[in-house]
Amino acid sequence: MEQLEYVRKNLEALGERDRLEVLRQTPEALEELFPRLDMRRGCELTHWTAGEIYCHLADLEIGYGFRIRQALAGAEQAQAFDHDRWGIRYRNYESYSAKLALDAFCGLRRWNLELLRNLKPQDWEKVAYHPQRGPETIAFIVKMLAGHDLRHLKELEYIAGYVEAG
Repeated sequence: MEQLEYVRKNLEALGERDRLEVLRQTPEALEELFPRLDMRRGCELTHWTAGEIYCHLADLEIGYGFRIRQALAGAEQAQAFDHDRWGIRYRNYESYSAKLALDAFCGLRRWNLELLRNLKPQDWEKVAYHPQRGPETIAFIVKMLAGHDLRHLKELEYIAGYVEAG
C-alpha cells in the first residue's frame, strides 16, 4: 500500500478517539475475538488470514515500539520495516502459532504502554525520521499505531462474524 494511503487509512480509522485508550483496549479486544475465529480464514477486507493478522500485530508492536525508542534516543533516521517481508513472504505466518502471537502482542503492548505513560510532555514531540514518510513525532507514530489497531480489529470482527454466520 502506498505510504500516503497507509497514513490516511490509519488516521481516518482513529478519527477523534483517544490514541492511548485505543492502544490500551486492543489486547482485550484481540483476546475476546480469538476463540471466535478460524485462524485460517480471511476476508475481502484483507489479504491475510485471521492468524496472519495476529502474527502481523505482534511483529508491528516490535517495530513501532522500536521506532518510538529510536525517536526518544535521538536517532537520525528510524528503521523502517516492510510488513509483507516480515510476514507472509519470508516468515511464513501461516505456520506460526496465533496464540503465541497474541501472547507476545499483549506483553509487548503492555511494555510499550508503560513507556508511553511515562513520557514527559516534550517527549511526545521528539522525531523519528521515517525513510519513506519523513519526520514523524512520537505523538504521530502513536496515532498511526492506534489507527492500525482499529483497522485490523475491524477485519477480525468481520472474519468472526463470517465464521459465526457461515
